[in-house]
Amino acid sequence: MDKNKIITRYEHTLELLKDFNLNSDPVLLPKGELFIDYGEKNHKIGILLEGLLYATYLSDSGTEWVSRFFFPPNNFIVSNHRGFVLGKDSTECIRAYEDSRLIYIEKEQFKDLLDSNHKFERTVRILAEESYIQAMDRIHSFQSLNAEQRIRKFFGDYPELAQKVQRQHVASYLGIHRNILTRILYKL
Repeated sequence: MDKNKIITRYEHTLELLKDFNLNSDPVLLPKGELFIDYGEKNHKIGILLEGLLYATYLSDSGTEWVSRFFFPPNNFIVSNHRGFVLGKDSTECIRAYEDSRLIYIEKEQFKDLLDSNHKFERTVRILAEESYIQAMDRIHSFQSLNAEQRIRKFFGDYPELAQKVQRQHVASYLGIHRNILTRILYKL
């Protein structure tokens, strides 16, 4: 996706939020603190202003896998959206990877904004479309790229993120063992 378009969309969203009386000042989520835990009801969406969060899920075998990283401007909407929309318990845990600042929007307020403001509804739709495209790109990379190609793509697409995140978390996100990541990085 075009980097300038991503930055513009992020800045537009922040400007749009300034126009609303959200009754929510930015909050600090310290490193290691939870945005949402497994099994918790999700009643809020976060708008990440600065910092880094990550989402994990548990496989049937009990292994915890990294499913997403949240970082502005690329992926700044923080939510277990399935649980948020469907009113179900969260199947993910979302945690601060580093000290992070967020604005919280409660579910009822989010619904009211969608119903009462065309600009907000349009922005949410566009962000949802872009998120869907990112998810499809990730699925396609898992289906069509080998481990080395996925590693090259990740480090090429997100060089700043790759510098911040531990190798074990990158490996988990890419669906490979940490030793394989280390071996391939050594060759690159």
